[in-house]
Amino acid sequence: MNLLTKKRDYKNIIALVTLLSPFLLLLLANPEDWLGFILIFLTFIYIFTNKLFINNINTTVAVLIVFVIKILITLTNSHLFTIYGAEADATRFFRNAKFMSEFNIRLDFMTSGADLYESFLALVFNLTGVSKFSGEMLSILIFIISITYLLKIAESLYGSTYNHYLVYFFGLLPSMLIYTSITMREPYQILFFLMSIYYFLMIYKQNSFKISILFKFLISAFILGLLHNGLLVFMFLLLLIYLFQVLKVTFKIKSFLINAVISMFVLFILILLLNVIGVSTPASDAVLNGNITSYIDSYRDSGIAIDSRAQYGIELNTSNLFTILYTFPLVFLSYMVAPLPWQVSSVMDIYAMLENLMRLFLLILVIKNINNTSGKSKIMYNQIFWLFILSEVLWAMGTVNWGTAIRHHLIAYGLILVLSVPYMKIVNKRI
Repeated sequence: MNLLTKKRDYKNIIALVTLLSPFLLLLLANPEDWLGFILIFLTFIYIFTNKLFINNINTTVAVLIVFVIKILITLTNSHLFTIYGAEADATRFFRNAKFMSEFNIRLDFMTSGADLYESFLALVFNLTGVSKFSGEMLSILIFIISITYLLKIAESLYGSTYNHYLVYFFGLLPSMLIYTSITMREPYQILFFLMSIYYFLMIYKQNSFKISILFKFLISAFILGLLHNGLLVFMFLLLLIYLFQVLKVTFKIKSFLINAVISMFVLFILILLLNVIGVSTPASDAVLNGNITSYIDSYRDSGIAIDSRAQYGIELNTSNLFTILYTFPLVFLSYMVAPLPWQVSSVMDIYAMLENLMRLFLLILVIKNINNTSGKSKIMYNQIFWLFILSEVLWAMGTVNWGTAIRHHLIAYGLILVLSVPYMKIVNKRI
């Protein structure tokens, strides 16, 4: 028996060495990537210690499949060739962070958007050495953590029955695989977006006011807003809705007018405080100064030079409220469905069209089946659905081409997935 045990141990050791040998060889060839390989190990630990992942073997396998594919993507991008989607912004973020680290440029964390992300990457490089692979592995770890909050939202609605399907549909979407495996803001945006939504929903799960949930929600929403000007506007609106719900549900203030006035006043004070301490952005300044339409125009204009071939060709007229209401439906429709068949001129256009068709199918599925729920569950379903719509509306107002739209759609994709997966016939046939 002891001999058999020793042989089994030797086989396990050989299998482990065989599994790790490619990574060890890569580490020997690229010692600056040491943090990236530690992050692989830490991510495995996170997966195998996360109850949401290991309570069901199917979910564990799904997460591991997504994780391994993402490792292969980042190994390819950082050591072989630049993959499609990583040429522009991802390369720029890495190069700027590398420059800031190598030349000891002062890092500015009292900023937002791309500048904040570059400062964060530069800080990591200052502490651990410059490595594209390490920066990309950090993105992957953040994305794996975001899956946790996707599953938490799902479990708050209907339990864990569909967890592995959610992981597959969420993690294996081609655009999701790519943009959350490179040095981009998307994995961070997705994480804090889902965190904000999860803690937002907790107000319906708690019968009493809990400062811990409020604190977690505020921190998540604050970081979310700092990652992108469009998400900052979403954060303001989410805070407004959250404050309104806290006053209505927890403090039992029934008057709509009183709730609205108090919520808007508190939100204005929060924005003002951010401005005072130096955390301001063009979006927050526009809110304070009442120049929101001018900000939208300038933001849309800045996107015209990006992939002009893929532009919608539809203008949002912000001259007055009537022109906004008149032109926005077409802008929103273009954001959701373009490119249309006659606009397709490349393989990536075909992919964008197919992804939009899938998203429309999910939306139809949700709208068709949302009435099957009742009570608190129905309230939460409706909240998630309208938060999804709100997010897409805000992105539509600032997006002028479907190349950028592919990335913007990823942020709220998890919400529509959570609402639709339980109603998929292909899923229910297997359960």
